[in-house]
Amino acid sequence: MNLYISKSLSDDAKRLGINMSSLLESALKKDIAEKWQLQNQPKIDAYNQLIEGDLPFDDDDLAL
Repeated sequence: MNLYISKSLSDDAKRLGINMSSLLESALKKDIAEKWQLQNQPKIDAYNQLIEGDLPFDDDDLAL
C-alpha cells in the first residue's frame, strides 16, 4: 500500500514522536467500526425488537 502525505506534515509528526502507522491503524479501526454500526443499525434494531417480544419474563423477574 502506498500512502502519500505532505513532507511538512510527516516531518512535524516525526519531530513530535507521533507513530503515524499506529495512529492510522487506530483511526481506520474506529472509522470502520462506526461505518459498520451505521450500515447494520437497521438489522440490529430489528433483531432487538424481535427478541424483546419473545422474552418469557418481564423486568420484575430480573430484579435481584
